[in-house]
Amino acid sequence: MGIGVSGLMSGLDTDSIISQLMDLERRPIVQLQQKEAAYQSKITALGLVKGAMSELKSSVEALKDTDGFISYRATSSNSDIISVSADDNIQPGNYSITVSQLASAQQVRSAAFTGSDVTVGTGTLSIQVGNGETVDIEISTDNNTLSGIAQAINESDAGVTAGVINDGNGNYYLTLQAKETGAANTISLTMQDDDGDNNDSSGLSALYTDASAQTLTETQAATNAQLSVNGIAVERPTNEINDLIDGMTITLKSADSSQTVNVTSSKNYNGLTSKLEDFVEKYNALVDVLKEQTAYNGETGQAGTLIGDSTVSRINSSLSRMIYQSVDGVDSSVNSLSKLGIEIDDSGHLSLDSGKLTKAMEDHPDDVMKFFSSDETGNEGVAIRLENFLDGYLKSSTGILSAKTDGLQKSIDKIEDQIENINNRLAKREENLRRQFNSLENLLAQFQQTSGQLDQQLASIKNLNAQISNGG
Repeated sequence: MGIGVSGLMSGLDTDSIISQLMDLERRPIVQLQQKEAAYQSKITALGLVKGAMSELKSSVEALKDTDGFISYRATSSNSDIISVSADDNIQPGNYSITVSQLASAQQVRSAAFTGSDVTVGTGTLSIQVGNGETVDIEISTDNNTLSGIAQAINESDAGVTAGVINDGNGNYYLTLQAKETGAANTISLTMQDDDGDNNDSSGLSALYTDASAQTLTETQAATNAQLSVNGIAVERPTNEINDLIDGMTITLKSADSSQTVNVTSSKNYNGLTSKLEDFVEKYNALVDVLKEQTAYNGETGQAGTLIGDSTVSRINSSLSRMIYQSVDGVDSSVNSLSKLGIEIDDSGHLSLDSGKLTKAMEDHPDDVMKFFSSDETGNEGVAIRLENFLDGYLKSSTGILSAKTDGLQKSIDKIEDQIENINNRLAKREENLRRQFNSLENLLAQFQQTSGQLDQQLASIKNLNAQISNGG
């Protein structure tokens, strides 16, 4: 308030008069603020619709990924003996399995030496595992100790693992273990000893425990796994078996012929069921938001913020139609959401019959997957169609809801500018009014001063006349 107005001279409540005058002139601002509040309410309501549509889009995107529609499972009643896993070729089944023997890798050892650094000899070691290729390993003066020979073997591709073992009694052994299990994977070790004699107990051939036979001592035999599956004897060279039951990998952990392990294989459609349940939940949430924002209460006369909004009406009607859409090339028995167990009631809400969905997947799994995820141009799957539809409203740059929100915000910005301009004008108007009333007060003060002077002069004249009359 730049200029004070006292009202002392006029006796008027000039502050109140100015305030009332300004209130009258501020009425356009109130109307603009009401319009701004209505626009802001629409932005908030559109935000709720946009949020619900974004949630629905997330569930639709999940339906595009058909890899998770079917779950494959294999279970073992005793994972300490047998563990199992499944892939997408598995079929439902039950199997009784006993394991009498695990597959093992052959282990052999050399003759005893007094230390790992004892010099053995030089020459060429030749190692063959089963029917594999023979690998030649050169032993020179650089590596002709037990530990050096073990390292040279490990650095080759001989199909064995070598080490040096100290038995605690002063004896050191070179040990070899085949990398592959199975009865066929036995280790054959021969040599060309630089001392010219390949079957004596000196030089490189001193590694033999039976030099004349050119053999090492076997500490563990090479064996096949032996088991019984539903009464059928089975033998395999490894403990990980993936060619016994289609779609199942069986890993043998221990052998106990007295223990029967029950293995069950199955596939289910919980992945698709879960995704559709989420879709139904998010769809219904969007329906509720749309209803709330477009509702009208006849008793209270209150209307939803977006009642009569054409954009919201299009969203509602378009989504309802898409529930019944089909995809070319899909079996007619599963060619709509309704045929997959999704039903719509009178209120527009969806529900899912999981039994009907499971039956559809059991009978036509490939068709169901195509129904959701077909990327054929002009014949897209329903999930892709829904995603494209929702994107048309949600994209930040080109989406219909984004454009509508931007338009409302621009209107609000324009109103803010108008209000600012009016306020600036009214501030000047109020300042002028105060200046005018202040001038009025000053003028009245001058009038009162002049009036007082005139009164004094008239009184003097009257007194003078009286004196003249009395003296006369």
